Amino acid sequence: MMVDFKVKTAPSYNVAYLTHVGDYSGQNMWRSEFSQLEKWAKKRGLRTRKRIMYFIDKWGEKPKNKRRSVAALEIKGKAEPVGKIRIMKLPRHKVVSVSFDPNKISSDLIYHGLESWLESCNYKQTSRSRELYDGNPWKNARAYANCEVQVPIKRK
Repeated sequence: MMVDFKVKTAPSYNVAYLTHVGDYSGQNMWRSEFSQLEKWAKKRGLRTRKRIMYFIDKWGEKPKNKRRSVAALEIKGKAEPVGKIRIMKLPRHKVVSVSFDPNKISSDLIYHGLESWLESCNYKQTSRSRELYDGNPWKNARAYANCEVQVPIKRK
């Protein structure tokens, strides 16, 4: 299977999010956070769309049990933060993007490919990479099979 890296402008996303602290524990890592976010949004009558996940801390910067990451749920409509759930706007970015099926291609290969691509092109990474799913990847096989990785970039 072949994957293509595309340079594009990603839109801004209004999101409700929860911060996760701890080691990376596999594909179910953010499942409970997204479950909480979905219940919160449903209770408020908010439409939801993308699930966005990213790490705040780089690997090796902090001990594994203190590494921070974010589970963000794109929301449509106005909302106020409640408890640990916060609201923010992820800004519009120029990104290099790749979509793939994690059942067919290892996400490690995708991330290594993106790193190599960035080393050999006229762009540099400006913030942490993020994974996006158009729907709930734990309940919708089609959403899981269409993972998108975005890396915010700018010209060198």
